Amino acid sequence: MEPIHVVVLLFLGLGAGIFGGLLGIGGSVIMIPVLGFILGWPFHLAQAAAMTVNPAVSLTAALRHRKGMNVSMRTVKKVLPISIICISIAAWLSNQIQAAYLEGSFGLFLLWVLWDQLAALRPKNANQENHNPEETNTTWSRASVTGGITGTTAGLLGIGGGLVQVPLLNRVCKLPLRKAIGTSSAIMFFTALIGATVKDISLSEIITKSDSDMHAGYALIGALWLIPGALLGGWIGAKLSTRMPIKAIRVVFALLVAWAAFKMFYSSASVLLA
Repeated sequence: MEPIHVVVLLFLGLGAGIFGGLLGIGGSVIMIPVLGFILGWPFHLAQAAAMTVNPAVSLTAALRHRKGMNVSMRTVKKVLPISIICISIAAWLSNQIQAAYLEGSFGLFLLWVLWDQLAALRPKNANQENHNPEETNTTWSRASVTGGITGTTAGLLGIGGGLVQVPLLNRVCKLPLRKAIGTSSAIMFFTALIGATVKDISLSEIITKSDSDMHAGYALIGALWLIPGALLGGWIGAKLSTRMPIKAIRVVFALLVAWAAFKMFYSSASVLLA
């Protein structure tokens, strides 16, 4: 790996961590497009690297939320089993799907992220963002729906799943928003760890069959350079979240997501329509 690539990875981790700390999102939304379009990594490899970073980032967040009493362990225990099963199957399945289809799916997901960020800028959504139901005992059916949707989405797209899981924990499992965020971080540590392991193990065959001169170990090497910046960025972002105008941050993030979505669709279409 060239020195310039190492520098890019360090700053990429830092940037992804800062946005994650500011907006409560996972870094995969930023890491995967940059790894693919700036460094030229194959999509499967970019997914694997991003998924390998997620456990480290979610662990620090989970410990912070646990200290603040914002983790519902009852909900974690109910959501975790089905989420682990789904992310394991989906992560393995993602390596059997042509990269162009995954890029198109990731582009659609980015459009949803873009809509979510723009919707959050509207004043009338302020009450919706602060939706805080009284915490109830999460039923197994609600937990299964939450874990199934999150695990499948995270495994197929190579994301942490917080963008999907937090709203589900808040709306479906009836957790207050702050506790939904903390509980999501705790669940993500375990699911991301297992999902990354499955992805990395099954990745070797895909990379070997491709024309790329990279190998599956690139994902682990890349993750090692991404993690320090992501951890530092997450801490910085959490600190800045109380001092910077979130609306301005959302606008900048939305522009980045719009660029990434366009690139994903263009790359996918150029292959599928060729």
